[in-house]
Amino acid sequence: MDVAEGPFRVVRPADMLVVDIALVNLRFDGRRLVRRDRAQPAFVLAGLPAQHVVEEVLLGLNAVTAPMKAVTAGSTRLAFSVPDNIDGLDLSLDALLDWARLVPMTVPVGPQSPDTPGSTVFQGIPRSVIEFPTRLLITYDAPVDWVSRPQPQQADDRVALWHARLRGERDSDVQLRAFATATDRGALPGGAPVAGATLEDLVTLTSRVELPGGPGGPLEVHSAPLHAEQFLVTPLGASADLHGAWEPLSDPAKERYRPAGRRAPSLVAYDHITGLGRDQYVRVVNHGCLCTGHEAQDVTETRRVFVAGRDDGIVAYLQQEEYIVVKRPEVQYGARTGFPHAGREMPFRTLRITDRVTPLIQPPTTKPDAFWVVLRDSLKDFEFSLIGTDSEGRKVSFTMPLVFVADGTPDVQGRLRELYKESQEGMGDRLQRPMNGQVMAMAQPPPEAPGSTSHAVGTLTIGLGPKDGTPVMGQPCVREAAIRVPAVEQFTPNGGDLKVVFNDTYLRQTMEGHPAGAYLDLQEPLSLTFGAEQAGGLSSPNSAVKTITSRAGVVPDVFATDASGAVVGAKDIDTIRNAFGGAQLLGIDLGKYLKGLVKDNFDTLRQLGDEQIAAILNDANSQLPAPVLRIRDLADGQGKELRYVWKPPLEPPKTPDNKPDPNALIDVSKASLILDARTVRSKDAVDKATVDGKLSHFAMNFFGMARVEFDELKFSTGPGKKPDVTASGVELKFSNELEFLNSLRAALPADVFGSGAFLDIQPSGIRVGYTLAVPAIPLGVFMLSNLALSAEVAIPFDNKPVSFRFSVCEQKHPFNVTVSLFGGGGYFSMLVDTSGVKEVEGALEFGGSAALDLGVASGGVSVMAGIHFLFAGGDVTLAGYLRCNGFLTVLGIVTVSVEFYLELSYEKHDGQSVVRGRGTLTVSVRIAFFSKSVTLELERSFSGAPGDPTFAQCISKEHDWREYCAAFAA
Repeated sequence: MDVAEGPFRVVRPADMLVVDIALVNLRFDGRRLVRRDRAQPAFVLAGLPAQHVVEEVLLGLNAVTAPMKAVTAGSTRLAFSVPDNIDGLDLSLDALLDWARLVPMTVPVGPQSPDTPGSTVFQGIPRSVIEFPTRLLITYDAPVDWVSRPQPQQADDRVALWHARLRGERDSDVQLRAFATATDRGALPGGAPVAGATLEDLVTLTSRVELPGGPGGPLEVHSAPLHAEQFLVTPLGASADLHGAWEPLSDPAKERYRPAGRRAPSLVAYDHITGLGRDQYVRVVNHGCLCTGHEAQDVTETRRVFVAGRDDGIVAYLQQEEYIVVKRPEVQYGARTGFPHAGREMPFRTLRITDRVTPLIQPPTTKPDAFWVVLRDSLKDFEFSLIGTDSEGRKVSFTMPLVFVADGTPDVQGRLRELYKESQEGMGDRLQRPMNGQVMAMAQPPPEAPGSTSHAVGTLTIGLGPKDGTPVMGQPCVREAAIRVPAVEQFTPNGGDLKVVFNDTYLRQTMEGHPAGAYLDLQEPLSLTFGAEQAGGLSSPNSAVKTITSRAGVVPDVFATDASGAVVGAKDIDTIRNAFGGAQLLGIDLGKYLKGLVKDNFDTLRQLGDEQIAAILNDANSQLPAPVLRIRDLADGQGKELRYVWKPPLEPPKTPDNKPDPNALIDVSKASLILDARTVRSKDAVDKATVDGKLSHFAMNFFGMARVEFDELKFSTGPGKKPDVTASGVELKFSNELEFLNSLRAALPADVFGSGAFLDIQPSGIRVGYTLAVPAIPLGVFMLSNLALSAEVAIPFDNKPVSFRFSVCEQKHPFNVTVSLFGGGGYFSMLVDTSGVKEVEGALEFGGSAALDLGVASGGVSVMAGIHFLFAGGDVTLAGYLRCNGFLTVLGIVTVSVEFYLELSYEKHDGQSVVRGRGTLTVSVRIAFFSKSVTLELERSFSGAPGDPTFAQCISKEHDWREYCAAFAA
């Protein structure tokens, strides 16, 4: 429509009226304003100055150092239709400002755009558009009228500012609707109370516009208008009191916005009070959730505060405060709350926040957004106080910084990922929460074992969503924890908190999917080191425990799983043996004798009560495949029992071609090892620790020379008593080159550890063996006497290897041999342990002598020879000698004596060999009272190269050693 008259500006200084008037389809006929075209509507348009000024807002008034920035709104255009019952209007200011007679025009509902950009004409009809607050275009959402007084209002020589009041039907609240934002006029100053997303949300929530169709068809936005208890327009700006409230969107409704290309609104409350266009109080409430899923609101309040300025007297600045209000303090977690592992990754069933309102926080840079809730004054995280309820109903309190995520935050997951990838130090402080030793259940315990999953917790590291995956709102998960494991603490020196994570099988398959009911894994396998004195001297069953279970306590990680986390068998034998690195069996690496496990072996771990454990230990065909480290309450509730029990399957080590190794030091083909250690702790008594160990049906092979067979070797110890060690069914057999010694078995008792044997138990270990003196054996001119045989097995308690020593006599007590006029003696001893030959020593001396006395003259002659061999500590010593002497005496006056001594030795130390030879000739003459001796000596030595072969390189176990022993025995 063409504007017939105007626009023209009216300025009235008396009451500061400034208004632009335009007429549509009205003309002046000389008397009045009448319709130009009676078939068309007529309009009166009024343009008013800006009704709002938005000012810069600083966080603190101390930061004010310069004039504050401000931006004014655009002009306001009011459109009025002249009713059909009015034939004409007087051409006067009073008539044109008498808006009560006219009909206010509103912008139609729907996605509308002005016919001409920048105009207020929609569908060919001028409309009322008010820009309030700055950049927000509003109109009427219900029938209204304007009340104003055309003439200036004067009282007591004062003139009231011109104003017009917007009034609803029956003088009720005015309902307003925002239909667009003016985004083409530059940015608003920093800290503007209503800007950006808030303006957008006001349009979305009040415009009553449906979203475009999506998967579910058009989405009708739940719209509610703004309510104005007061709305006055003046030449200096509006004096208004607006408020709006909206229900938060449901999750399905939020998802409908995305395909429609719109952002889901977060605004739920809006209050705005202005005086003459200046903000007095603005309250903006954005709905969202804390990262834990607790419903919360981000409240921003802006107030005008009067302060004393430096040069300008009293100055009124806007001051902004922001805080978080928790609307739903308690959230439940579990199988039906969207967790990928049915909530097992979250040990708390509920989390309750006790802080309903936070202190003032640091505003985020943009809104809506996801941000860590940081205190404004200290710039430190605000730590919310939470009370968690675990699966057994136990309550645990702790504090934790949280992220607030406003509804409609773009790319929530990406934003959370950024927040959770801040500096490592900051993340450690934020995510790792001190629990100060509070006891809580880390998993739902089995019905038959309440409390079996409870631990004293030092720290919890809490993240969001799957580990190493995209963070998920409302899915807090325990990434790792530092807990006390009493069973581990008692058996290792590693006390204190241990870092654990959830067992993968538990997360994917539940606790029932694991044979032992695993629920936690130690981040680093913990070496469980037993001294031999703890394990009865039979073994040091060291292992690397990793898996914490509800049924079997703490066990090594020997379980193989598939991609779904299901236990499908045991890990390969090398991995299992590595898990028992350093474990000793009679001083030998126990890992070599462990048998590979199959899935059926794990069935014994499913039920391990006292009765089941006793049945396994008593059944020769049953095994306990992994060491079980567990703690339980006593039946009377007055203490606890700590127990370590293991009955591993054993097998001889294999050669590279997968055959039994014939050189294995221990034959365990029929052996059974049991270790059962208990510590009972009661409130009124001293700790009582007992250890029972048993190794049955085994034998020890010492390099094919000797074999010691045991039916059973037991160990038992308890408080206040000496270790009790018993052995039964022990038999010593010699083989190969030493088999000739078996011919002496008729002279030995049937059981060498029975009568006549010795058993010596000391704190350092056990010595068990025999020493047998063989009677003299006369065979004509041959006589063998002073012969003694001894054998000894030593089992130390200090992790030293088991050793076997065999000797034929000793150096200080050699055997004697005489053949007619000739005689001699010697000895032989051999010491071997599980690491090899430690010492071999032998010596043999033989000689003869003769004497003759003829009265006038007498004399004699003797010849002695000997050889000594010693191998000890890798060094070799070989020595031999020959001694000849004779004398002649004539009438007791003249005596002549001659002695010849020849010595040859070979020594090898640290790869360096030396050969030494020394000869001595001594001649003595005595005549009456005169004597004279002359000695002639000669010594030579030769050194070999450092690369000389070692004894082990010169003598192989298979051939040379046997030939050497056979030669010596012969």
